[in-house]
Amino acid sequence: MNTKRMVQSSKSYTFKPLKSLQIPAYTLIVDGVKQTTKPIKITYKKPTKTKAGDDYILEAKVDKTTFFLGDTVNLTITFKAKKSLSAINQVELSMPNVKDLLFINNKKVTHIADENYNVQTLSYQIKANNFGTIRIPSLVVTISNQSRDAFGNFLYGGWNAQQKKIFSNALTLTVKPLPDDLRVFGDFTMKATVDKQKVKQGDAVNLTVRIAGKGNIGDIEALKIDINNATIYSDDVVTSDQGWQQKFAIVGGKNFVIPSLKLDYFDKKTQTKKTLSTQPINIQVDKVTPIIATTETITTPDNKTPDNKTPVNNKLKYYYLLFGLIIGALISFLGIRLNSKPAPEKNQDLIKQIKSSKGDKALFDLLLPLNLNELDPILQQLEANLYKGETHKINKKAIITLIQSSEP
Repeated sequence: MNTKRMVQSSKSYTFKPLKSLQIPAYTLIVDGVKQTTKPIKITYKKPTKTKAGDDYILEAKVDKTTFFLGDTVNLTITFKAKKSLSAINQVELSMPNVKDLLFINNKKVTHIADENYNVQTLSYQIKANNFGTIRIPSLVVTISNQSRDAFGNFLYGGWNAQQKKIFSNALTLTVKPLPDDLRVFGDFTMKATVDKQKVKQGDAVNLTVRIAGKGNIGDIEALKIDINNATIYSDDVVTSDQGWQQKFAIVGGKNFVIPSLKLDYFDKKTQTKKTLSTQPINIQVDKVTPIIATTETITTPDNKTPDNKTPVNNKLKYYYLLFGLIIGALISFLGIRLNSKPAPEKNQDLIKQIKSSKGDKALFDLLLPLNLNELDPILQQLEANLYKGETHKINKKAIITLIQSSEP
């Protein structure tokens, strides 16, 4: 028995018209037979904001329309539905995408009722990323017949083929640039603290700078500190609800002063430029005492040091001159012999301590007081290991070779 098989296929498309248009007719060939769809005319209508007396009313208000870059604007969205409506509706709010504006939901919702309407209010904050005149188009609420709670889904939305859209009023904001090329706006306090003000040579002072307040705190740039004869390591800036923070580790070879740190900003209350500054902090560095080599004193044959203050009579001048020549020759001879001898006892002791040192800190404390330029790269690697968590491999044999080669 012959049977005829039927196959049905459909495709759906969604698009957003920006003006009136017509979807043209499409022709398909099915089993050799041409079939043509009918054209569809779509009329674009500009959004019409709701007005008093409508079944639904949507309003958008801001607390100010002109503000400085870095400030925030409070946006209040009010949705009203008549009490007399019998249908139970689901409500979805669509926020617009506006270039250079950021909408922040405060997640604060209020429900009240007046004589004719049930009223629900939402609050947002608006931040601008650029200055100029910026237009916020009408907000849109979509109402569909699905929810048992007329306002329960106002925040989270729902979709149904039977739907109605209502529109709010549009808004225009004017964002002014900050004067004097400032980047930060708000009301702030600034404080700098250290974990200690007296350290041993080679130890780090930990400095913490905190900025608290309200404003565009995220736009505050990292601070830079310059201190002579000190090595400075800085962490990345950390921002949170509690404020702004940056930490430093400072290693100084001698006493130093942490300078006053400054922040220029535009004050929200006074509408003027202000400068915050911290107090300078004095740091005392106790030097590590280096090992001091003993020196030999050359004496006269009778084991007495010559006294230059003893007057010499004319008769003995020639004897002293001859004696001085002999002593000079002896000193030259001893100098040649000493240069050919092993390293002085000081360096021998130092080399033994370097070989037996355990850990980067002990080695750093031994090398820092030597003040040898040749050791600077090694000291920098040790500092990075100690205060930045790096893992440079330190070659003790190379250090000993550098010390021996620098001997006079």
